[in-house]
Amino acid sequence: MPAPESPSDTSVEPPSRPGEPKHGTPPQLSPPATPPPFRAAWPWVLCVIGLDYLSTLAYQPSVAFGAAGRLAPLVTVLIALVTFFFALPVYCYIAGRSPLGGGSAALLERVVPGWFGKLLLLVLLAFGAVDLMFTRTFSTASAAEHLTHNPHPQWQQALDDATRQGDQLRDRLPEATKRRTEGVWNRATAVSLVLLVVSTVAGLIFFKGYTRNFVRLAALTVLVYLALTLVVVGSGVAYLIERPQLLEEWWRDVWAGNWKPDTVARPAGSWGALLGLCVPLVPALCLGLSGFELTLMAMPLVRGEPTDDPNRPRAVIRNTRVLLTLAAGSMSAYLLTSTVVTTVLIPPGAQEASGAAKYRALAYLAHGGTLADGRPATALNPNFGLTFGTAYDLATVSILALAGLSFALTLSSWIPPYLNRLGMEFNWSVKLGVLAYLFLAAKFAVTAYYGADVDAHRAAYLTAVLALFAFAALAATVDVWHRRAERNWGKVFRVPPLFLLALATFTACAVSVAWNRPVGAVIAGAFVLVVLAVSVLSRAWRSTEFRFESFDFADESSEREWRHLAASDLAVLVPLRPGRHDLRDKEIEIRTRHRIPGALPVLFILAELGDPSNFQQRPLVRVARESGRIVIHITRCCSVPHALAAAALELSKTGGVPEIHFGWSLENPVTANLHFVLFGIGNVPWMVYTLIRRANVPEDRKPHVVVA
Repeated sequence: MPAPESPSDTSVEPPSRPGEPKHGTPPQLSPPATPPPFRAAWPWVLCVIGLDYLSTLAYQPSVAFGAAGRLAPLVTVLIALVTFFFALPVYCYIAGRSPLGGGSAALLERVVPGWFGKLLLLVLLAFGAVDLMFTRTFSTASAAEHLTHNPHPQWQQALDDATRQGDQLRDRLPEATKRRTEGVWNRATAVSLVLLVVSTVAGLIFFKGYTRNFVRLAALTVLVYLALTLVVVGSGVAYLIERPQLLEEWWRDVWAGNWKPDTVARPAGSWGALLGLCVPLVPALCLGLSGFELTLMAMPLVRGEPTDDPNRPRAVIRNTRVLLTLAAGSMSAYLLTSTVVTTVLIPPGAQEASGAAKYRALAYLAHGGTLADGRPATALNPNFGLTFGTAYDLATVSILALAGLSFALTLSSWIPPYLNRLGMEFNWSVKLGVLAYLFLAAKFAVTAYYGADVDAHRAAYLTAVLALFAFAALAATVDVWHRRAERNWGKVFRVPPLFLLALATFTACAVSVAWNRPVGAVIAGAFVLVVLAVSVLSRAWRSTEFRFESFDFADESSEREWRHLAASDLAVLVPLRPGRHDLRDKEIEIRTRHRIPGALPVLFILAELGDPSNFQQRPLVRVARESGRIVIHITRCCSVPHALAAAALELSKTGGVPEIHFGWSLENPVTANLHFVLFGIGNVPWMVYTLIRRANVPEDRKPHVVVA
C-alpha cells in the first residue's frame, strides 16, 4: 500500500518510540542536514589571525637587534612603512578579488591561465609548503628557547636530568651511530621535539579545523599574551620617558656608528647615508609582516550579512579589510615600541649569541634581567621576576604553539585540494591524507636536523614569507592589468605602479634572503620537482576520470533548449571540428557515409578547447539554430573528449539514448594519446567511448559510439 501524501506545509510526526513508526505511517528517512560552516564575527577572527601576528613579538625584537644592532628601531620603521604602503594595499585588493578563501593562489590561477600559470601556481604552492613546515618548526624552536632559558630551579634541574639520561642512552648506541648523532641531543633540541609532538597530538585529537572552541582558545591566548606584553612594553616605554638620557645615548650611538659591540664604528654622516644603511637590512626583519596570507585563507571564517551575494560577499570583504588594517596597525605599533624598548634597555652583550636575551628579549625583561644602565628590570616594574617571567614564558609558548598549529590547519587544507583539483595528486592519496603526513614527517626531520637553531629555521621561513608576498603582488598586478585592458586603457596606464613597486620590493627581499641562506629556496625547488614528476604520472593515470562538474549556460534560451533536447528522442549526435562548416553539406556527408536514414534527426555538437592545463571542467553551453539545424556550442573545455562524453550522457538521462557518430582519424595512436594527456585533444572517439563505458550510469542509458 503506498504511503499517504502529506501536504507540503505540514511535517510528519516522529515515532512515539525510537525505532517504531506510528500506526499507519511508514518510517520516512530524510538525508542528514549538513551543518552550515562555522563563521565568527571579525573581532574573533582577528584573534585567530593574531596568533600568527602577535607571536612574532616573541622573537622579532631579538632578530631585529641581531640583524641591525642599534639601528633596529629605524629599520623597524621601514618595516611598518612596507606594511602599510605595500602589503596592506595588496592584500586588501586580493580580499576583494578572491573573497572565498583562496587568497593569492586563487587569483593567480584565474589571471594567469595555461601551463605557465599552473607552473607559477605550483611554485607558489611550493613556498606555501615551506611556509607550512617552517612556521611550525620555527615557532617550536622559538618556544624551546623560552623554555630552556626559564631560570626556575626545579625546571632547570629537570632539564639537566633529562639531558644526562639522554646522554647515557646515547652512550649505549653503536660507535658509528654515536658519531652521526654528535651534537644532536641537547636540551633545546629535546624540548623542541617534545613540543612538536605534544602540539601535533593535541591538534590531531582536539582540533578539526577552525571550530568554535578553537576560536575561543585563540581569543583567550591572544588576550592573555597581549595583556602581558603590554605590561612589559608599557613599563619599558614609561621608564624611557622618565629617563630620556637613555634615548639620547642611543641616538648618539646611531650617528656615531656604534651599532654593534665589537665592530668598527661607521658614522652615518647624513640622513641619506643613514637611510642607505638601513634599507639593506629590511629583508632580515620581514618576518614582522607574516600573517597577511593567513588572513585571506581564513576569510571563509568571517561572518558577513544575510544579504551577501555568495560569490561576492561585500560584508565579508569589508570586515576582512577592517581586521587586516587593525592587525597591521596594532602589530606595527607593538613591533616598533618593543624594538625600541629592548634595543635601548637591554645590554648589547645580552642579545649576542650566548646572551640571556637572545631570541627572548621581552621575556628577559619580564624575568627582571639587568638593564643597560646597570639596574635590574624590576626598576621597570616591581612585579617583574621569576613568577611574572614564568607566566610570560607560558603565554609565549602557548601562542607560538597555536600559531604554528593554526597555520598548519590552514595550509594543510589548502595545498592538497589544489594539487588534486589540478590533477597533480592521486585521489587515494587525498583520501588517506598522504601529503599531510609527509608534511608532518618533514617537520620532525627538519627539527631533528636543525635542532633549536632558530637562525636556520628563520632563514627558510623568511624566504617562504617573502615569496608569498611577491606572488600576491604579482597576482594583483596582473589582475589590474587585465581589468584595465578590458576597459581599453592604454598599455602605459594599465600597470598599477604601487603593486609593481611592491612586487619589485618583495622579490628583491626574497632573492636577497635566499642568496645568503638558500635552504628555503632549495626545499621549495625540491617540492616543485617532486610534484611535477608525480603530476605527470597522476594526470596520465587519472586521464579517464570523468573530470566533469556541471554545465553552465550562456543564456536562458540555451538552458531551455537544452532541457527540451534532453527530454526528446534524439537519434544521432555529430561532433564538429572547430572551423567553418557548411552544415547542409556536412549533414549530407554524414548521412551518406554513416548510412543514416533521413527520418532520423541529426544534432551537431561543436566542442572548443579552452585551457587544457585545467583538470576539472565546467563547460559553457550555447544552443543555437544555424541553417535550420541545431548546433550545441560547448566552450571552456579542458578536454574535448570529456566534454563530448558529458554532453552525450546528460542528453540521454531522460529522453532517448542517442548514437555519437565520428569520422575515422588518421593520427598516430602514440601522438594522439600524448596530445590527449597534455592538450585535451587527440584520439577523441576512443576516449569518448572509454569514458562512456566507465560512467556510473545504467547500461541501457549509455550512448553508443560509432566510428566510420
